[in-house]
Amino acid sequence: MYMKALLANIGFVMQISGIFIIIPIIVSFILNEPTATIALFLVAIAFLAFGFFLNALCERKELTYKQSCTLTVLVFILLSIIGAIPYIYINAFQSDPIQNITDGVFESASGFTTTGFSVIPNLSAIPKSILLYRGLTQFIGGIGIVLVLLAFFYPEVKLQEFSRSMGLVKNQKIKKTFYLIISIYCTYLIIMIIAGVVFGYYNVVELASFVFSALSTGGFTPIADITTVATQPPLNFILVISMVLGAANFLVLAGLFKRKFKQFFRSEVFVFIIIAIISIIITTIFFSLSLSDSVFHVISAMSTTGFSYLSAPQFTDGLKLFFILLMFIGGASLSTAGGIKIYRFILILKSVRKAIVENITQREVRVKLFGKEYSNSEIIQAMILVFLFVGIIFVSSFIVSLHSGFRPIDSVFETTSAIATTGLSVGVVSPTLAIELKWLFILLMLLGRVEVFAFLIMFSRKKETLPEAPRV
Repeated sequence: MYMKALLANIGFVMQISGIFIIIPIIVSFILNEPTATIALFLVAIAFLAFGFFLNALCERKELTYKQSCTLTVLVFILLSIIGAIPYIYINAFQSDPIQNITDGVFESASGFTTTGFSVIPNLSAIPKSILLYRGLTQFIGGIGIVLVLLAFFYPEVKLQEFSRSMGLVKNQKIKKTFYLIISIYCTYLIIMIIAGVVFGYYNVVELASFVFSALSTGGFTPIADITTVATQPPLNFILVISMVLGAANFLVLAGLFKRKFKQFFRSEVFVFIIIAIISIIITTIFFSLSLSDSVFHVISAMSTTGFSYLSAPQFTDGLKLFFILLMFIGGASLSTAGGIKIYRFILILKSVRKAIVENITQREVRVKLFGKEYSNSEIIQAMILVFLFVGIIFVSSFIVSLHSGFRPIDSVFETTSAIATTGLSVGVVSPTLAIELKWLFILLMLLGRVEVFAFLIMFSRKKETLPEAPRV
């Protein structure tokens, strides 16, 4: 029964993913790209056929939290594998079959996890409809699938638990809020694309790819050099605004549409903006970046989007460490951004003060953050996740340095970028990276997207305690 419910829900997500692929298929017809059309048809049919097959055999039911974690992990693994079909079919990497498959899964995983690393050697040789598909995978993996999972699969009780940390009232209809968010993001997408066209960017396919990437904090770019796009107004403003929206808490954004402005000033999003302003000042004064360069790259790192037009390999070690910290912290919870999330970062800082005060007064001190009071158990969980995050970065960077001789600082930068689903690169990830290290980075990207706890919960043998039925 457990597997049937799980497989049926996976089938449902696969079908949704297949429907999304209709967009680049239409574009491939318009642009007369027959090879790309076949490749996109193959991936769409694979998603739809696999989804219908699972739905036909199994019965879709509401999942428990543990089942939902398992579902999330399996969905992203399957998306990464099936989503590699177009890249493999057109041989986007111009390599032998084994390398082609590895690079295809890498590119697909990088898209669906909204990381933005790329191992395509020549973007100009890739059909524009495939580049649009590449950008769309970020939107599917970031905004689309995350919201669908939350809205359809999580029990209302679990959604209420999530909402409490965002300061929403207990009896609010969370699922309706998620439907509103989907509408909001689609509206953002349309507005940003129209704004780009109005201000002179007439290549709609490229523009849509950029907006898909920015809103989903993905980082894929449809062109090799984004300097012109990222440095000239108004497109640079469109990208920065889109990155901030992508890194903002879904529920806080929904609250703004409901005129809940006080909630905004007591939320992670407001803290995100404050940290961003401070970071921009630091990078401008101490690392000699221009104000425009600082704004773009600080927002890119904090939102874990990964757009960059500066040469990251030429950053000083101090600047690399600073960006590692920004990527590590990441964006707000319930957003497409990666990292440990701002609320955990602030929670741990407050917990230090809690420990000091409790040692002095010998009395228990409660920690309250963004309208929610956190228990000791929740604080411990946050600390453990951060500890695991650091441990994985340390072990992975050690492997990368030992295997290929990269400088430790560069290995830490790249592995942090992977597990924070950022995609900023100092040159470690490239088409020539060893196959085994590419698979390591695929694992890091998946861990970063679903968070480490989802993997641990999936493999845990502990049975979930179900809530008691309400008394009549």
